[in-house]
Amino acid sequence: MWGHRSWSAVALVAAVAAGGLLAGCDDAPAKPAPGASTVPTIAPATAPVATAAPSKPAPATTGAPAPAGASVTCAEVRGAKVRGSKAPYTAAGVPLVDGHWSGPDGLTFAVQAPCATGNLDPHGGLSTLGTIMSSTSGTTGRFWGLMLCKREAGAPVCSVLVQLGDREPVQSVAIGGQKATVVYLTRTPDVPAAGLNLRRTAVYQFGGNTLLELSHTDEAYTP
Repeated sequence: MWGHRSWSAVALVAAVAAGGLLAGCDDAPAKPAPGASTVPTIAPATAPVATAAPSKPAPATTGAPAPAGASVTCAEVRGAKVRGSKAPYTAAGVPLVDGHWSGPDGLTFAVQAPCATGNLDPHGGLSTLGTIMSSTSGTTGRFWGLMLCKREAGAPVCSVLVQLGDREPVQSVAIGGQKATVVYLTRTPDVPAAGLNLRRTAVYQFGGNTLLELSHTDEAYTP
């Protein structure tokens, strides 16, 4: 009996020992198979996605209108609206294009070179005094006029306030001391319209809605 139980105990001890070894093998790291790489594999890093900053709209660029008090430049006179209370000008006025306007009946307006800007109207700030010539095709008449130019709703508008006689060209205009000095050529009564023998210097002052001649002086002129 003892012999049989002794062998049974030995068998039990051997089985327990074997079970412990098997349990230890489960916890141990697995050995790589022959020929396999032992370098650990590193997952590639994922680059962060760049987020673009929201773009700001570009500021709108618009042509700034001329200030309400800004005087009309002599260059702007060439594109102004011209009107007048006496023929051939009308109260409605006509628009100049590059200093010219032509009507269907052969009437033509043409801006002339003499022009000046200054304080002529004591209640209206700076004013521009321009010159214009009217003529009709098929005739020899050439009539110079003095026009005062200001802004209306920002646009240049010129009103013809003085009209000179036939073929009396304006040579120069100037503004100073709230007066306008205009130099133009004219003639004595004994000289025909085609002739010129006087250079006249006339001084004007703004009054009401017109230019009033204060004085003038003449000197001999030889073409």
